[in-house]
Amino acid sequence: MMNHKFLLSLVAMLFLSLHGFSQVNGCTDPQAINYNPDATVNDGSCLYPSTAVTPATVVNALPETIMETSALIYWSGGLWTLNDSGNEPELYKFDTLTGQISQTIAISGAQNVDWEDLAQDETRIFIGDFGNNLGNRTDLKIYVVEKSSIPASGNAEVLATEIEFSYGDQQSFKKANRNNDYDCESMLSAGDSLFLFTKNWVNEQSRIYVLPKEPGTYTVFPSAQFDTDGLITGADMIEGSGEVVLCGYKNYSPFIWLLFDFNHTDFFGGNKRRINFSGMLGTQTEGVAYTFGRNVYISSEKTSLSPPRLFRINTTPWVQPSSVGIENQHQGKKHDEQGLLVYPNPSNGSFWLNAGSFCDNGNYSADVFNCQGKKIVDQFPLTFSDCTAEVNLQLLSNGLYFLRCFSHDASASGWFLIAE
Repeated sequence: MMNHKFLLSLVAMLFLSLHGFSQVNGCTDPQAINYNPDATVNDGSCLYPSTAVTPATVVNALPETIMETSALIYWSGGLWTLNDSGNEPELYKFDTLTGQISQTIAISGAQNVDWEDLAQDETRIFIGDFGNNLGNRTDLKIYVVEKSSIPASGNAEVLATEIEFSYGDQQSFKKANRNNDYDCESMLSAGDSLFLFTKNWVNEQSRIYVLPKEPGTYTVFPSAQFDTDGLITGADMIEGSGEVVLCGYKNYSPFIWLLFDFNHTDFFGGNKRRINFSGMLGTQTEGVAYTFGRNVYISSEKTSLSPPRLFRINTTPWVQPSSVGIENQHQGKKHDEQGLLVYPNPSNGSFWLNAGSFCDNGNYSADVFNCQGKKIVDQFPLTFSDCTAEVNLQLLSNGLYFLRCFSHDASASGWFLIAE
């Protein structure tokens, strides 16, 4: 008689085998030119049409104090930046609307050899002193500042610990000004690690190096590489969302790369979409930071053609939930996905929808999805009158959500943020 445990193992193996054969690798993003509707696993192969936009200019001239702004993070109600090589070892908090500096934090005992980026987690700020235009530095480091040491207001001087590191794959340390592939200006924090994105002057690609967040001395090796077709100068991530933004420029024409729908921290393993910035030739973009939802702020340092400036863009139009990741999407006869105006946005979960060009008064149903594409509210009723409908979703927790309303022959969608 066949052993019971053996029979169970055989059934399990058969199930796993059949399950494996059911997987279809391919591009799962409907916005891509090589979208495969049969694909169930995103293999990172998506290709996108050339896209160019002009971001909104928020501040046309930042203060001279931060004219060499090279980094951005959003924390404690404002943007924080620093100046690069040879400037004071200081962090500056400034207003997102006016650009006025409200706080200056000096880092005691630190030296600004070439500070280039900032990253953060819940308790710490990380300052990347790893700019390396000459390609010959042997003193690369990251300063670690406890957020609890920074006062809520007023200038201060705080202490920092240090992470020292070197590139294990670098063989030559001969000076090669802007002619080497071991410069770095970008860093983000995820989990218990820091991720550095190189600025390759020669091949215009970017490698990723991974470092522990704890003070110490480390030798690191590249974990991934991607042809960015330009110089990468800043990075940020929406924690837990699977979306990363890289900023940079090519021939002083700025762009961003959006990395999304990747597994864990395999940033180059998912979708990679480039958004070029038009009408901004001569702009040297250096810092990038998410604020609320998918609102991204980008700073540029002073050049011979322009003052230091601050720009804003929202990535929502290019980073939509995948059709594979969203369960049971409605497909209507006129499935043209007209955009809904949501206001106020953010809200406490009680808000209004304006149908805009979708305007067709009557009764509709609506689904709500979270950032991971999972449906969390199914077919609740909506009634449009005078092209508007009232929505009450106050039971949802804080976060970014995607709403799609539909009837038998039309659908429209929009993003909303709950932030009480």
